[in-house]
Amino acid sequence: MHRIERNNMTYLLCAFLVLIGVLFRIIPHAPNFTPMLTIALMSGLYIKNRFSILLPILIMLVSDLFIGSHIIAPWVYVSILIIYLIGRLIKNNTLNVLLSSILSSILFFIVTNFGVWISGGYLYSFKGLMTCYIMAIPFFKNTLISTVLFSGLVYFLHYFLDLVVLKYQKNKI
Repeated sequence: MHRIERNNMTYLLCAFLVLIGVLFRIIPHAPNFTPMLTIALMSGLYIKNRFSILLPILIMLVSDLFIGSHIIAPWVYVSILIIYLIGRLIKNNTLNVLLSSILSSILFFIVTNFGVWISGGYLYSFKGLMTCYIMAIPFFKNTLISTVLFSGLVYFLHYFLDLVVLKYQKNKI
């Protein structure tokens, strides 16, 4: 019985993340202030089945239908996949979630801005690459803040729901 209720909690978490992920990508928001990196990270951490990688990818695909795709989309998708893998590898504790959120933001910044540069957004030189990264710093701030904030919210929401399920189990016995 305990397994069934935890599975239900996981399905609810998936549905919630899909809804929030798509909504946050299509409603007006500050540039790069979305829960997408958190969703990728937490999908890897909390959803332990072979299809969980599809969650962040599905959110990206569905929301791209509304907002359109762009030339660096492959770089965004690759960074989301790597962040998902980070989530699969870490242990579930506050420090790991915090550090992984920061690492995810840095990784996203490096990969996607390399994609901007390689796609012709700046001169094909070391100076052009550095200019690309420097110009992206304001976006990085939003990415970092949103990823740490949303990861903390999801982590504590999951922790709270886990306590509720355990308390329910205890009272049922």
